[in-house]
Amino acid sequence: MGDDLQRIAYCLSACSTFVTEMATHLIYTNDGTITEEVWDPASGETIKQDEVGDGVKDGAPAAYVWYSNGQGAEDFDDDFDEGIGGEERMVFSITPENKIIAFKYDYEEEDVWIDYTAGNVGTISVHPQSGLSAAINPDGLYLFFMNPSGGLQAAVRPGGEDWTLTNVFPAEAKIGTPLTTSVSSEGVSLFYFGVDDTLHHLYRGHKSGSWEVGAAVPTISECAI
Repeated sequence: MGDDLQRIAYCLSACSTFVTEMATHLIYTNDGTITEEVWDPASGETIKQDEVGDGVKDGAPAAYVWYSNGQGAEDFDDDFDEGIGGEERMVFSITPENKIIAFKYDYEEEDVWIDYTAGNVGTISVHPQSGLSAAINPDGLYLFFMNPSGGLQAAVRPGGEDWTLTNVFPAEAKIGTPLTTSVSSEGVSLFYFGVDDTLHHLYRGHKSGSWEVGAAVPTISECAI
């Protein structure tokens, strides 16, 4: 239980996490810089710490996505878009101008984080209090955010480098709500707090093509964000 509580504490202290069998990857933002800390839950020690990039606003959220060597593709049969790539790690955050900023791990050159400037992701504007979350599904890479008007939306990269925006989701989200996603072999869920301070979620089946409002979770609420 102690090790589990330590892992939870570390994850809660970060603005984004990615957990593998071997280590926990923690993303922190501080003084305009994003840092990745690789933490070993077995020993409780930091394995390494790398600077991801800079140019983010103070207190900015981050979203970490890692698609690794077909990980998860077998769950989607032939529907998985091979254009996503064999292995990719990306971190997204927000600039002082409330634009999306992205970084990509460069496996081909020197195994370092580099600025991701391809495509049009850097032109996307978000709400000053937007949260971020990212997920891989058969359609490609999804980046969820709150738009400047306070609606929940996503940018989608189905393959290659171009991003397209979804329609605004049918959700009444609380301004500043954190966002988190869950992906299964059937579909993807986006969780958020609504204007009633209750946890809600949106769901899209991999084959349905549309987002639907899921039932609220009445036992989970938040007093303040």
